[in-house]
Amino acid sequence: MTSGRNDRYALNLSLPPLRDHTLVARIDAAAAAGFSLVETWWPFSTVHPTRQQTEDLHEALTAAGTRLVCMNIDAGDFTAGERGILSDPDRQQSCRHSILAAVEFASKVGCRLLNLPYGNRLPQHSEEAQHRTAFDNLLFAARHADVHGISVLVEALNPEDNPLYLLPSVDAAAGVIRRARQAGALNAGILLDIYHVARMGQDPSHVIARYAKECLHVQFADIPGRICPGTGVLDFAHIITALQEVAYKGLIGLEFNSVLGFLDSPADVRSFTSRHPLVNQTVGPREA
Repeated sequence: MTSGRNDRYALNLSLPPLRDHTLVARIDAAAAAGFSLVETWWPFSTVHPTRQQTEDLHEALTAAGTRLVCMNIDAGDFTAGERGILSDPDRQQSCRHSILAAVEFASKVGCRLLNLPYGNRLPQHSEEAQHRTAFDNLLFAARHADVHGISVLVEALNPEDNPLYLLPSVDAAAGVIRRARQAGALNAGILLDIYHVARMGQDPSHVIARYAKECLHVQFADIPGRICPGTGVLDFAHIITALQEVAYKGLIGLEFNSVLGFLDSPADVRSFTSRHPLVNQTVGPREA
């Protein structure tokens, strides 16, 4: 894949084996593989990154010639099973600190998309209370992000891999976004992860057509096992055609686990991106 102004693919830096290396090494690996765009989960070790930490990451992105296009806010301890804190009434202050820190950093580096991991069901709180907390935090994030031309996202995760997650369907995520937009958060949208859609047993092309108006970012991975797109069973040519048919103007994040080890062998993803260019080259204003 060659870099350039029409580059629509962003490499996600947060899944194995890239996750097993320092963030600077991951950024350099992405650049060496020809990616000018990258995305990441929350890249800092705490909710409150130091100025030095943010400056170091900014410098690493600049030195590699890469641009961060999508970033998660803090999602809690993912390895312990947490899937976000947006909906946790006991951690609202931490969530909002992470939102403000993410907006500040994103505005510095030109990142125009912030993903807000929604969270799992918590036995000490009603689902109604959790959804209310998540909605309030989403509006808070949208308001602060909009000042900088940044959009905010929520994502559905499939219940097979994430049985406790509070947004187990794209329809549920889209419903949250519709409510947020009605409340004035016009910069809110869904992150549509094709892997999760497939694991839900849905046809990605049908989902794309149905939720095109709410969709601001798309991620690709193949099944089984969230592997590199093009190495499993999904028909990505058909999926890309569906995106083109709805005039999708955003980017595509490649968020997958590499069996071989990406740092050693990026050939699969290079092959995929060269075989599947997006004909519609117009990138939306917040992603440009």
